Amino acid sequence: MKTKGGYSTIVAIFSLLMGVIAILNYLFPLNHMPLPDGPHNVGFRSYEVSNPEPMSVAGIDYSDPGKIRLEVWYPAGDVSTAPRKGWIDNDPLVYQGFEIMTGYPKELFEHIYQVKTNSFIDAPPVDDSSTWPIIILLLGWSSISELHTSLAESLASAGYLVVGIEHPGACAVVSFSNGDVHYFLGNDLLERLPEGTRESKVRMLSEYLARDINYAIEYLNGMNEDPSSDFFERLNMNEIGLYGHSGGGAVAIQYALANKNVPMVLADPTLEGFSAQELDTAFSNRILLMSTEEWEHGISEEYSSTIAKERNESFYNLRICGMRHVDFAMVRNLSPLTFFFGETGRFMNDEDAIKYLDSAVKLFFDSVFFGGEIEELFALSESVPEFSM
Repeated sequence: MKTKGGYSTIVAIFSLLMGVIAILNYLFPLNHMPLPDGPHNVGFRSYEVSNPEPMSVAGIDYSDPGKIRLEVWYPAGDVSTAPRKGWIDNDPLVYQGFEIMTGYPKELFEHIYQVKTNSFIDAPPVDDSSTWPIIILLLGWSSISELHTSLAESLASAGYLVVGIEHPGACAVVSFSNGDVHYFLGNDLLERLPEGTRESKVRMLSEYLARDINYAIEYLNGMNEDPSSDFFERLNMNEIGLYGHSGGGAVAIQYALANKNVPMVLADPTLEGFSAQELDTAFSNRILLMSTEEWEHGISEEYSSTIAKERNESFYNLRICGMRHVDFAMVRNLSPLTFFFGETGRFMNDEDAIKYLDSAVKLFFDSVFFGGEIEELFALSESVPEFSM
């Protein structure tokens, strides 16, 4: 027979365990992706694509593998038999890559694979007569495509094919089917490159990574022309847009200098390495610039003047208060600790913050490819206190 004291001990232990579980659930939440509001389900596939001109740089220990990875989201049909994709693959290599990228112990990330997305692996494409514009995601330095999952799902559910390009060395980790694994080269890469100014090194890397866009387009075009492909004649190869965050923004700008009339969303883009005249040329394309206060305070006066220059109605600047540079990559979803450590901004504490950001991107591209009204983007800006156009 248990004593009263024994019951009290059991209750205390149980309460302590419940408290620990509650704390862990708060610090390491399983925040599933926001539901996209488009009419389609979302499919997901991954491809390995040849890089015919791998880079070799003297002075650093790096061997470019001659291939890149494409992560693809698309409008899907029946998903009843397709497995739902986790946010991040449950792979120790990925966690190791996150540790290298962030400097935090990999154990902080090992719960993320349990976060469910709205994407279904290898689901069949939607069975209708539609063709899809293509949006290419150009990632920030050290990022991976999955850190833009919510945006990719939002666009794919609305009728876009979304492609994230992952280049070995530029991402937290990129692995291939033959077992090759390539980790992030490090935030100090520019210092380790042997020759040139910081600006010239940024320019060299953006020029090199911009080639990946052509490789991706060539691969997609091959699928579009292949009668045996699920994507046969489904892709609108004449309607391609770019989304570039941070260093990916520099890659987008570099590509735009050689390819006119490419619509772009630039989220806190890296501008180093470009002259004001080059930026002026690139900004003649249809552009939505999404900028944080952190980014605006970090750019030069010359760049600020270039951005503020009077332009035609194809250039829009959405300024976001209370947000940090990394927030474009869903860092807040990893844990509330990111806010307390000062990594993320207060805006991201709003449970709808990610949907607001995704909606801004979608409304811009809808105005380009689907005849949507740009006034809807202005209306969104007016409805979100942290937004200003």
